[in-house]
Amino acid sequence: MLDNANRARERRRNASFWSALTGQRTSKEEDNKLQKTEMKNRASSHLLVILLILILEVAGYWAVHRAALLRGYETSIIGAVRDLLMFLPLVILVIWLSRFMRYRGNWILFSAAVMLFSVGMLIQYRLYSDPEYNARNKAEARQAKMEALRTRYIIENYDPVKKQLMGLPPTPAQAIDVNQLPKRPSNYTLGSALVSSYTWIPIFSFVAFGLAYSFCLRDGFLLWIQRNSFIIVLLTLLPLAVAVVTSSAGKALGNMTPWEPSKIPFLLGFAGILTARYKDLAETYWGIPRARDIVPLLVMAMMPFVPFFALKDFGQMLIFSGAYTTLYLVAVRRWPQLLLFVGSVLLVISILVVGALPRDVQEKVPLLPTVARPIQAMLPSRIQQRFHLWLDGFDPPSPEISWWKKDFDEAVSKDPELKQLAEQSPAMQKIVNVDIWFDKLAFQSAQAIFGIASGKNTGRGLGLGYPEVIPIADSDYVYAAVAEEEGLLGGALVMLAVIILVIAGVRTSLDARDMFTKLCAAGLTAFIGFQALVNVGGILRALPMTGITLPFVSHGGFSLITSFAMLGMLMAFSHRNARDTMLAKAPGGEPRSSLKLEAVE
Repeated sequence: MLDNANRARERRRNASFWSALTGQRTSKEEDNKLQKTEMKNRASSHLLVILLILILEVAGYWAVHRAALLRGYETSIIGAVRDLLMFLPLVILVIWLSRFMRYRGNWILFSAAVMLFSVGMLIQYRLYSDPEYNARNKAEARQAKMEALRTRYIIENYDPVKKQLMGLPPTPAQAIDVNQLPKRPSNYTLGSALVSSYTWIPIFSFVAFGLAYSFCLRDGFLLWIQRNSFIIVLLTLLPLAVAVVTSSAGKALGNMTPWEPSKIPFLLGFAGILTARYKDLAETYWGIPRARDIVPLLVMAMMPFVPFFALKDFGQMLIFSGAYTTLYLVAVRRWPQLLLFVGSVLLVISILVVGALPRDVQEKVPLLPTVARPIQAMLPSRIQQRFHLWLDGFDPPSPEISWWKKDFDEAVSKDPELKQLAEQSPAMQKIVNVDIWFDKLAFQSAQAIFGIASGKNTGRGLGLGYPEVIPIADSDYVYAAVAEEEGLLGGALVMLAVIILVIAGVRTSLDARDMFTKLCAAGLTAFIGFQALVNVGGILRALPMTGITLPFVSHGGFSLITSFAMLGMLMAFSHRNARDTMLAKAPGGEPRSSLKLEAVE
């Protein structure tokens, strides 16, 4: 920390010396601005922010523990200590970056990510401490919790006469200590913590952060990536082809989304190709680039549609398309092309939305059903289900609709009682259809909306809500769990951290002095921003629900590892920008990036 302060003072002395030597004077306002910027960007300042987050995290874990006692079960002390110890490698990363790597970039990137990561850890702990969340017999676990709450209410509110009639000791109604209530002990052991994915995935994420940061500081690595960008993309297609063959409902290799570890290679490949072609794209005929320049980009842009059709993954298509659109807009700055490109993207999205609209909505517009019918025939059933769930989720589709009939018939055939009820009459078939729709598709979305509504402004309190009724509240629906127990305030805090992280990423892209790192920073920021937008928008029903995780908050699978790797790359680019700026301001310094890439014009 002292080294940072000494280096800052040394830079100001050097600036004063060179201004005096060259006859130029640095104004007092500029010097004050420099001091304020250095104060905000000191590693010590952001280390204090991380320690403050740790204190709030400890308070949150204590609140979860007390709420669990009210419901008749204990939380795991081992799990809490394991989670809080995750702040130790974060502090080590700060020391490693500041003292050994001499980091000069924007620390806000790191602090915002740590804030999101800590919220995710707290919510994971709250959910997995609840015996109902992963219980085989959820009804039994729920009954045990309700019995504990009922017992406490009777002890604290019933008078001695009522208690005696119920066979209880005739004690007066009075508040009791929650530690005196009967409770179910936690079965989470040290061995369970050592083999848990929630222990090792964060550790692998920190390692991925360090590796990504170290590699992206090297000129040779970035040059190699840029020169071999298309080959990298082609090599990435091989495991994806295996994932497509072995996938089921958008998942492959267990419960992993196959496109998650492919984001960074595809981004680097597209950025490298666009860096080599962005000047040629400026040469247009009637606003359209030449075929030899645009065809490689179109091939790359079509790749996000592979999971859309093969893996039926609409969310990944949205994220990849959004990131590629952002890269194109950053590289090509001619208004005719921008308008043509954005218009084409909006046209494709409009066609997809029109094709997925419910039939009753289409019939309200003349000729729309005729236009939408061929598009509807091309869309996978799973995507049409998602759109119906988004636009009219509380009104189940008819069992005769093609994209729902297969699931309905499959559910009825598995349960003879349901089949018998459905065959009794059309009215009974409608009731069975409603049950199957909400059991298979609409249950999670409905529970998430009800939970967010019950949270209101300040939430029900940590451990006092019911996010455990959402089957995957720790992953895709983690924002619903946050909003239910921490309210609009907690949800807004998460979104504010995401916005701060995105703004810092945009600043990193704007400050880049070569096109390749500019595009990489813009693409990484777009991936994080669009993924958060699609996740939260799907939960709030502003967008179709797509099964996308929330960056840094959802701690499952490759999502957290990829997010921290992207953060490491962003911070490496931010450090390069600060280093290049210092070199440019020094006497005889180069007014461009120290990396031997083509400077931005």
